[in-house]
Amino acid sequence: MNGFIAVHCGAGYHSDTLKKEYQKTCYLACRKAATALQQGGNAVDAVEKAIIELENSPLTNAGYGSNLSWNGTVECDASLMNGQTLHFGACGAVSNVWNPITLAKQLCIKQCDNLSLGRVPPCILTGQGARSWAQRLGLEIVEDHKMVSARAFRNYKHCKRKLKRYSIQNDIKFSPLDTVGAICVDSNGVVASGASSGGVSLKHEGRVGQAASFGSGVWAVMSRDGTKPSVASCTSGCGEHLIRTQLAKNSAESLLDSSPVLGLDKCLKENFLQSPFLWDVPDRLGGTLALKFDALNGEGELLWGHTTKTMCIGYMSTENDKPKCIISYLPHKVEPGQKAVVSGQSFKLSMQPCPVKWEVKAESGCNGSLLE
Repeated sequence: MNGFIAVHCGAGYHSDTLKKEYQKTCYLACRKAATALQQGGNAVDAVEKAIIELENSPLTNAGYGSNLSWNGTVECDASLMNGQTLHFGACGAVSNVWNPITLAKQLCIKQCDNLSLGRVPPCILTGQGARSWAQRLGLEIVEDHKMVSARAFRNYKHCKRKLKRYSIQNDIKFSPLDTVGAICVDSNGVVASGASSGGVSLKHEGRVGQAASFGSGVWAVMSRDGTKPSVASCTSGCGEHLIRTQLAKNSAESLLDSSPVLGLDKCLKENFLQSPFLWDVPDRLGGTLALKFDALNGEGELLWGHTTKTMCIGYMSTENDKPKCIISYLPHKVEPGQKAVVSGQSFKLSMQPCPVKWEVKAESGCNGSLLE
């Protein structure tokens, strides 16, 4: 199966010394997703594979290597949304699950299950309940210390020391790189989006960020009749800011504007930087990676925008030999949290013979046609 995949490893501050390492991480995540598509997987599978690669990297703030909470533990958030079924699965403040995105994917898939006594399958699980659910599914569970990378532990000790002198929130160089994410469209026109995060450094135990919040971390909606394009997005930045503004949903829908670039720029300005829900926030830190896709002609646009100093992005089509990986920067002399930069890249995808009407095949347990 063909497809187009895009990933990011955080909107925040990427040091020049690690620039190539971040780009390599995005490169490997894109290749993993492309391989999944080429081996017959769909957009949901590709998103999971990409984020597993990002979670396994000690560079990123997701899965292994996540920021440590105030008490020195790793608590992860993750979510996945299937644009075909519109189902959403997420886990929050979960420890010991090696790849939280797989747990989120399974929760998304299980939305199709019919439970006895009229019970409803959970779409969001947190803490110990999420861990026990993952254990029953046979997902990999590890000891606490195995989730802590050397780099994350050094940052934790540094931030603890720094907090004694002044607020770390005033130092952009130690502003935590938040969520990682991936978006994908496959040759059946199915879109999916996923996110994974370790949360902000020194967070209170039990804190849940945008990566596990509906409409804030991920969004994916597939066209029902071909009259509107499919859209998907995943966000990064300060989770509390993204939750208040539902940036994933708003940024995805902004691409339906006649000019997606202008639509996203307007969204970041009016729905984020000027949002009344952030009236008490001096620096609005966030970023979004989004795509728009027209299944009738196979044409799509990938866009990204951020108010942070940097955002690291990778993308590729399965019809290309290798991904393109870049670090996007705010313009020189622009202070983070005050203005946004928006950019993008168009792409073309070879479609399957029937691009407008699809049957639900992405999730086990779903029967019949979703689209009329």
